[in-house]
Amino acid sequence: MKILIVGGSGFIGTNYIEFLLRKTQVDFLNIDNHLPKNSLHEAYWRKCDLMDVNNLKKIVLDYSPTHIVYLAAKVGVHESDSEAFSANTDGLKNFIEIINGCSSVERVIFTSSFIVCKVGYAPSGDRDYCPNTAYGESKAKGEEIIRAQASSDYLKTIIRPISVWGQWGEEPYKNLFKSIAQGWYFHIGSGHYKRSLGYVGNIVYQIHQILFAPKELIDSKVIYLADYSPTDLYEMTGLIAKTAGAKKICHVPLFFMKMVAKFGDMLMFLGWKSFPMTGFRLNNILTQYVFDMSDIKNIAGKLPYTLKEGIEETVNWLKENGQIK
Repeated sequence: MKILIVGGSGFIGTNYIEFLLRKTQVDFLNIDNHLPKNSLHEAYWRKCDLMDVNNLKKIVLDYSPTHIVYLAAKVGVHESDSEAFSANTDGLKNFIEIINGCSSVERVIFTSSFIVCKVGYAPSGDRDYCPNTAYGESKAKGEEIIRAQASSDYLKTIIRPISVWGQWGEEPYKNLFKSIAQGWYFHIGSGHYKRSLGYVGNIVYQIHQILFAPKELIDSKVIYLADYSPTDLYEMTGLIAKTAGAKKICHVPLFFMKMVAKFGDMLMFLGWKSFPMTGFRLNNILTQYVFDMSDIKNIAGKLPYTLKEGIEETVNWLKENGQIK
């Protein structure tokens, strides 16, 4: 087995490489246009832009992977220009064209996103899209590119990770941990909002299990990835505060936060995009979403981390890296 990781310098990719180094002895290579987040991973990295077709083709064909985990993506929920996400479509097309001519490839995992549908929308099927961001639209287009252009010579799976959090992560969950540890996070209303979330240690475990799953469970399937049971944000944030040694979390009335969000929307309209609360952000906080995780549970079985263990790992990592005291 030779695993090619495309986009292994990002959040999930960094954790997947950590998983491979700690739990396996497989041969793998990371291609990414950016340096790895973890400097120890540089030995497994080759710089490559998905738009540089000649370099991309040379690296892929020279390596001759048997398995591919495609994690590359331009992300950003506030970017409204669809052209900014061309890597999610044109870059994907380039890559598929190359691997279609690579006879060594046996299995490919293509990473999409649950945001191909807006938060709170319940799709009727895998091709029922309802994005409300340019990023979500680009990922929906990417899924259709995969269906139209990926070869039948290899097994293919589209995964949709759901709200992944953990070490090496960025917004919004790193900021959530930091705000709780610093004592300025608060519950909005009751704080009891349930949703499907995925600790990154469980997500990379699920990804790896897909690489070995029987064909009938994964070929041409769309599979959501997250922890199996929905997370109560009140419980999760309380555990974060306790683990980080932070003060008890306070509550703020919902009507007050609605006024703050309207003020934030006005500032966004005027060009200030860093205000912490907007209508979009508040809606995401209040909207509950729970996905059926039976497909990945049938493939991956018991997950390696509980919610408590994932929080402990993340808090320890943030402390070790000087991001919280």
